[in-house]
Amino acid sequence: METTYSEMKIVKLPKMKIAKHRIISHEPEDDVIKYMDNWAKENGLLDIIDFAPRKFGWDYPHLTEEQKSENLRGYEYCYTLPENFVPKSDDVEILFIESDEYAVLRIIDPFSNPFEKIPTGWEKLLNFVDNSENKTTHWDNRYCMEEVIEVDGKIYMDIYFPVK
Repeated sequence: METTYSEMKIVKLPKMKIAKHRIISHEPEDDVIKYMDNWAKENGLLDIIDFAPRKFGWDYPHLTEEQKSENLRGYEYCYTLPENFVPKSDDVEILFIESDEYAVLRIIDPFSNPFEKIPTGWEKLLNFVDNSENKTTHWDNRYCMEEVIEVDGKIYMDIYFPVK
């Protein structure tokens, strides 16, 4: 019997140059992923030999009262970039995420029941961080991130919460 959640672990991610975009809509995850997938293709990111970009996303909670009343949600999504990559277009934000330590939890088959499995995973991860010596002490330029990974035809979501 396969479990839904992995054990929590602490990992250090390297400094990452990213291309990021945000969409506020009724289905922001789908909309921004489609947008960034097209951007990556049009800008030649997917044609770079010996570079496999990572893709991260996170909720964007800073909505206006009007957006909230329309039941809109926000999501940001990014592709990692090679250090010397220069995009052809300037319709995304290019920035760096500094090297940092994260508590990580893997969710197995997250999209079979996403509105239960993913929030429960975040709750488990937050409880782990808050009840450990790794409790987050600051939020300056730090992100809670989601990364969807496919391994041998199975879908996983790794969720990352900055620590210390």
